[in-house]
Amino acid sequence: MIEFLKNGGLVFTLPLTVILLINIVLITRNASFLFANKFTSKKDIKKKIDYIIHIGLIALTFGLFGQIVGLYEGFESIEKWENVASNHLTNGFITSSIPTMYGLGIFILSYLSWLLLKIKLIKTSK
Repeated sequence: MIEFLKNGGLVFTLPLTVILLINIVLITRNASFLFANKFTSKKDIKKKIDYIIHIGLIALTFGLFGQIVGLYEGFESIEKWENVASNHLTNGFITSSIPTMYGLGIFILSYLSWLLLKIKLIKTSK
C-alpha cells in the first residue's frame, strides 16, 4: 500500500488518504447514531449523512485533478525529450491514473455507505 501511495505521487495520495480517514470516521459515527437511535432529529442526521457523499465527491474530483496534473507533467517531459520509449510512456499513464483510481475507490465506498445509511434512516422513520 505504501508503494501504491508513493507511485501515485504523495502530493495527491496523502490528502486522499486524509479524506478517506475523515470519511471513515463520519461513516462510523453516523452509523452508530443511526443504529442506536441516538439522533436528535431526522433532518439533522440526514444532513450529516449527506456529508459522506459530498466528501466522496471531493475525493473523486481531487483524484481526477491529480491525473490531469500528472498527464500535463508527463507531456511536458515528452516535449523536452522528443523521443520517448513506449514502455516509459505506458508507465507514465499508469502512474498518472493512481490518484484517479484511489479517489474513485473512496467515492464508491462513500456512495455505498451513504446509500445504506439512507435506507436505514428511511426504515427507522417508519
